[in-house]
Amino acid sequence: MAIQISSIEEADVPEYVRIELEAFRTHPRLPMLWPRGNTADLYAYYEERKMKNFHDPDCHILKAVEESTGKIMGISEWDFYLDPKAAAETPASDPDEQPPANWPEGGNWAIRSFFKLEWEKWSRETFAGKPYIELHILVVHPDFHRRGVGAKLLSWGCEQADKHGVTACLESTPAGLELYKRFGFREVRILKADMHQFGWDQPYDEEAAKRVWMVRDPRA
Repeated sequence: MAIQISSIEEADVPEYVRIELEAFRTHPRLPMLWPRGNTADLYAYYEERKMKNFHDPDCHILKAVEESTGKIMGISEWDFYLDPKAAAETPASDPDEQPPANWPEGGNWAIRSFFKLEWEKWSRETFAGKPYIELHILVVHPDFHRRGVGAKLLSWGCEQADKHGVTACLESTPAGLELYKRFGFREVRILKADMHQFGWDQPYDEEAAKRVWMVRDPRA
């Protein structure tokens, strides 16, 4: 099976959203974050965010396409922070920020805000004054698991990090750790949070819900 890696087109954004939501459908955090499921307003919210990222020159969104069918099998989104000065001048998020007008009905803003602020704080402390590349997301549609799609998408970003001589970082679910470690990423922080503090009142798999932050040093 031949896999082609290329930049997405604007018309691919809705499919990007569909693949991401499908890829994470069974993750334990999703019912906590979006208790109403994959609703129309959730798709609209995601599409608006992805479209904004698509037009950001420092954001690179790649698609893995099955050459024989033209189907998009997976997506990776990379943020390039190669200008430390520009990154330092970007204002930090407001801890008291309120949900945007298009926030999906019933979405758990407290969970979203907590993990966003924690990641932002860590990345500012870790990369202060240093250029780096962040893997914002890597998703493969469940129909194409275990076909080397994730590895192809990950290779592109690692090659870019090596080309620029910078560290790459990412946030992983426990399921993704094996793949990332094969490419030289190492664990630097495990973030767990009691979901009951954010209004969740059902049992959940705490181990599967944790987030693992990883970094990879550039290779010569």
